[in-house]
Amino acid sequence: MNFKKFIVIPVFIAILAASFIVIDQLLNPLMPISDKGGFGWVTFQAWAMYFLAGCTLKGGLRTFLGYVMGILAAVSIIYLVGIFASTGFWALPLAVLVVVIPMCAVERAPSLFDFVPALFVSSAVFFAFGKLYPSATMTSSAITILIYCAIGMIYGIVTVYLRTLYENKAVKTM
Repeated sequence: MNFKKFIVIPVFIAILAASFIVIDQLLNPLMPISDKGGFGWVTFQAWAMYFLAGCTLKGGLRTFLGYVMGILAAVSIIYLVGIFASTGFWALPLAVLVVVIPMCAVERAPSLFDFVPALFVSSAVFFAFGKLYPSATMTSSAITILIYCAIGMIYGIVTVYLRTLYENKAVKTM
């Protein structure tokens, strides 16, 4: 495909991205976090994770389930830090040690639960929420992250569907 035909794809993706920003600005005030701030970055990285998971509906479901499990892993780390608090400096390293083993072991789980990158990304996102949005609770963070992750999965599906339609049409006119 020559550049003249290809450039339509980046323009199309840019239009999708801009449409998401509109949705984000409308959705943002409805989120359960009182110190509202842009949550769109969650959708953009989840959208990218959809592509890393193979650009399929199954990959999207694997990504979303990975986000759920990653949030649960992050919450587990937070609770374990409390349990290990008497160890002082070692509380966080011990909590991470305990939780990362099963996070990595899910690689051997049934195929819907084996997308380890999503676990680590969503855990990082969950911890970022605690720093970026001081009023966020664990529940409000989880809800917001999962809503924005789901939007990212939808945008990934739409991107692949429309790109495939366009590429099939462009090949026929070559």
